[in-house]
Amino acid sequence: MRRLLLFAIFVLAALVGCDTAALETESQVVVEAYLEAGEPMDSVRLTRTARASAEYTPERTAVQGADVQVQRLNDSGGVAATVPYTETDSTDGLYVPETPATVEPQATYRLRAAPPEGPVVTTETTVPAPVEAVRTQNDTTTYPDPDDENSDPPQFELTVRPGPSALERQNVYVLTSRSLLDLQSIPASPPDSVAGRLLTPFYLEQYDADSDTLASFRVNSSGLLNEANFTSNDDGTVSITLPWLAVAFYGPNQIRASVVDNNLYDFLRTQSAQQMSLAPGEIPNIDEDIENGTGIFGSFAEASGKVLIRPPDLTVDDVPLRP
Repeated sequence: MRRLLLFAIFVLAALVGCDTAALETESQVVVEAYLEAGEPMDSVRLTRTARASAEYTPERTAVQGADVQVQRLNDSGGVAATVPYTETDSTDGLYVPETPATVEPQATYRLRAAPPEGPVVTTETTVPAPVEAVRTQNDTTTYPDPDDENSDPPQFELTVRPGPSALERQNVYVLTSRSLLDLQSIPASPPDSVAGRLLTPFYLEQYDADSDTLASFRVNSSGLLNEANFTSNDDGTVSITLPWLAVAFYGPNQIRASVVDNNLYDFLRTQSAQQMSLAPGEIPNIDEDIENGTGIFGSFAEASGKVLIRPPDLTVDDVPLRP
């Protein structure tokens, strides 16, 4: 099953740890689910909040035996279609569609989860319009030489055609870079080895061979980026320049530009505010709209392109791509 970018960002343990509702004695159902425009419906994970003094892991807090449905709503708010979900045998609290279904762009979906005990949890999302990748530039480029202040190689650029926004705001994007190197075939090693030097300078400084794996640096996502941050073209397209800081690995990378719905927008916006807060009393709650529960039920549309980034002093042509 495909997971988003996004979605190393969405660590619900952080939500549980910071939301004041999670400090209450009464347990809440935590929802984690994402819909991608034009793609098959993905899984739904249901867990419960834990007390502040207890360890929070999805396995120990899984909600089992729930009745889970995702309903597509019509223009009047009625149910146009229902996709029932069933719990997997391999992972407690993880529910998957009983029959394949495709997420319709610009449609509104309602998640309905009835746990064995407690009230029914409901939440809705309106899926963004599709985003089309129109062209790319500088598909092969060289990373700036950190020892040469005049090094200014061309940056990868992805031009997309976003659909019309149904929201009362401009489109908001999240950029995600994912290394396509076969990192599983590279043994763990210190930073001065060939494997260590696959990392770009910023990430190489963060890498600790004793506690990190190269795979843990594979996916990196930006924060929220307004469409106004990019170049708007006369033909209605938007050109997105990839910042060097977004790239962790030399070699082949997949770059995704995702337009997010209101739920993901609010979740990431308030999560960012939490991270910038200076004192516990100043930490705001996560902004989410879930009846009888907490968590995230969001949707997005994305376009992607690939870029080969050569290091200034190392060849990675002999490192295989991921299948």
